[in-house]
Amino acid sequence: MATINTNTNSTSGYTEAFYNSFTAGYEHILQERRPIYSGLVRQERIQGEYESYDFLGDIELDDKATRFEDIPIEDMVHNRRWIYPKFARKGIFVDKEDDIALHTDPTSDYIKALAKAVIRKENSTITDAFFANVKAGKAPADDTAVLADSLYVYSTRITTGGRTMAHDVQSDYTAGGVSTGLTIEKLILSRQALLELENDPDAMFNVACAPKQGSDLLREAETQSIDTNMIKSLVNGVVNEYMGFRFVFTNRIEIGSSNDVDANTSVYELPVFTNETMLFARHESPIFNVDWLPRKQIWQISARCGMNAIRMDESKIIKIECI
Repeated sequence: MATINTNTNSTSGYTEAFYNSFTAGYEHILQERRPIYSGLVRQERIQGEYESYDFLGDIELDDKATRFEDIPIEDMVHNRRWIYPKFARKGIFVDKEDDIALHTDPTSDYIKALAKAVIRKENSTITDAFFANVKAGKAPADDTAVLADSLYVYSTRITTGGRTMAHDVQSDYTAGGVSTGLTIEKLILSRQALLELENDPDAMFNVACAPKQGSDLLREAETQSIDTNMIKSLVNGVVNEYMGFRFVFTNRIEIGSSNDVDANTSVYELPVFTNETMLFARHESPIFNVDWLPRKQIWQISARCGMNAIRMDESKIIKIECI
């Protein structure tokens, strides 16, 4: 019998062969069931209590005016953002000795449920971080990076940082039109705003939304037409990609309470983002323990994982309000 501890699992009272089978089976299930944001966010690993990530501001070249003039020097803006792990855990008692093999079988429904739980935690961690404040500055407590909760305005897009498309947005980005769900017009305006913020015009942008917004798109005449959509959305019953956007559906996005930019209408808040907007980091691989508890005379199966996500750049995200 062996007691083995690695960065993935630990077991007590099992043979090494069973342990290796358990580890391989669980990791295989994690690979089969991919998180919804897989490939859409930057992924890193957290070492220690905090981890910092730096990125530079934009650089613009100056025109040469005279011969032999000094080369212009610019004091670069170094933006530093900090991330720290958040831990989640769960333990389950197994009081029948004969059941322990079933519950720790890497192909069992129990292990599949654990794998799904880890992936749901990753999905919710990223979803909750789109509009959250971020620790910034030379040290973790120096500054806070905030996504301004105000309307996007082209002339002040850099100075004030408004990033919101109102639920009643009009073609000039102002509010005061008809309140709607997710429409083609809102997607057009969001793409325009991201391009005005100097994002890659050839990139595919991403939209995280609730199932309600999927229904909104299915009702749009443009997504139904074979002239404007290569995918027969009404036949398939889903819109995955359209007009340069990739759609990610999650039940984590829910309608709020008087949470629009004017604080008088309940709306869904959808992030429109690039692949460089978010950073997701694990503190460690998921850890699973199978232990015998002498005092209780039962088996305990427990799981824990550490992870977090932060927004890296406010110029790479737009918020769409939908009723």
